[in-house]
Amino acid sequence: MLRNLSLFGIVLLTAPTVNAQSDEEILELVRTNATKVYLEQASWTLPETFHESGLAPSDKDRLIKEWAEASGDCLADALVTYSKTTETPIAEMVSDDGSFVLKGEGLSSEFDLHLTSCLERTWEAIGASLP
Repeated sequence: MLRNLSLFGIVLLTAPTVNAQSDEEILELVRTNATKVYLEQASWTLPETFHESGLAPSDKDRLIKEWAEASGDCLADALVTYSKTTETPIAEMVSDDGSFVLKGEGLSSEFDLHLTSCLERTWEAIGASLP
C-alpha cells in the first residue's frame, strides 16, 4: 500500500489550478498523467510474483497496461468523489500539468480510502495483491 501511496505523492504537487477547462478535460489530464506514472513504475511497483509469473511478455505487457489505465481511473474517480463530498470544484484542486492538491473541508484519509479500495480491485484483476 505504501508503494502505491508514494505513487500518489508523485502526482500530488502544489501548482496553480487549471482554468477554462471542463471537469471532463481536467479529469482526463489527471487520468492520463497518473496512467503514465503507473506505467513507468510498474517494474518495481508490481510484485515480483507477477513479473516472474511465466506469462508471455505480450500478455504481461497487456495486463500492465490495463492495470495502469485502471489505476489512473481510480485516481481520477477518487478525486471526483473527494470533490463531491467536499463541494470543492475540481478546477480548484488541479493544476495545468494535471497534478493536484486536495482542498476543502474533507479528510485526505477519505480520498486515500476510496483510492486504495479501487486500487485493490485493479491489483486483483491482474492476479496480484496490493502490498
